Amino acid sequence: MNNIKSDGVKRNRQRGGALILVMIALSVGSLIIVPTLDYVYTGLKRVPISERLLMEQYSADAAIEYGLWDLAYGDNTTDDLSPDNPEEDTIININGENITLNTSISMSPTSENGSFSVPPPQSGIHLAVGMDILPPVWTKAGNKAYLTHVIYIYNYGTASTHLKGLFQELDPRLNYVPNSYEGPDGILTRTPVDDYWTLYWEFTEPLPKINSQDWMVITFTTWTLDDMGEQEYGGSGWVEYAAFSEDQKESYSGDSGPASFGLYDGSCTMLVNVGVTETGEIIIRSWQVE
Repeated sequence: MNNIKSDGVKRNRQRGGALILVMIALSVGSLIIVPTLDYVYTGLKRVPISERLLMEQYSADAAIEYGLWDLAYGDNTTDDLSPDNPEEDTIININGENITLNTSISMSPTSENGSFSVPPPQSGIHLAVGMDILPPVWTKAGNKAYLTHVIYIYNYGTASTHLKGLFQELDPRLNYVPNSYEGPDGILTRTPVDDYWTLYWEFTEPLPKINSQDWMVITFTTWTLDDMGEQEYGGSGWVEYAAFSEDQKESYSGDSGPASFGLYDGSCTMLVNVGVTETGEIIIRSWQVE
């Protein structure tokens, strides 16, 4: 009889332990089932949103490719653009959506003395240098905005010259984008000065040469995280070059038009800055997806 009672007590204890485990499992399950369902629901909602954003980005990318092709081989855009009409909007249908493609001519580089102009030829070695800062049209608040700095160097003298180096003082709100420089081979030195940065490229041998009546264009990119509203940026520097038995420096400065921050219309926009050479070759200087 004692053995039977003992076995019954053990079975009752086992049933009680199992009930406790079931209650714990139910409690844990009730705690995780709601956030799990929320997570699954969020994931399901994100799928069509991601598909829409990808479609918009691919459509914008296709529009840019069409615009680049038209600049290089077509005549629709180039026939319409002129100094009197420096901006042209084209609407093309891609993936069932109308995509607005805006093409504009960048204005001449500016300086402290006003707009950069090509001086008449003079005897000897003479350089004219100007800079233009090309900002994105707009960017969302909190995102990096990328600005392309374009430095124009023109030899309006009758003799050729070699460039020795390029110096740039950045706007205090701007930061250099590593490896964004496009120009003659050189060694870059970045130096912090108070609240801004300076950049100096010491050109390597063989030194870059500019013949009489020839141009050289040097570009690099900076970024900023600025407050909402329209902002303008400036900068200055100098180009060092060999002039007969002495080295000389030609100073320059330039600024940007207003860049807008904090605007967002819910769509996908690609901002591309390109240059077209005399032979029709397209050079992409910078791009940004919004």
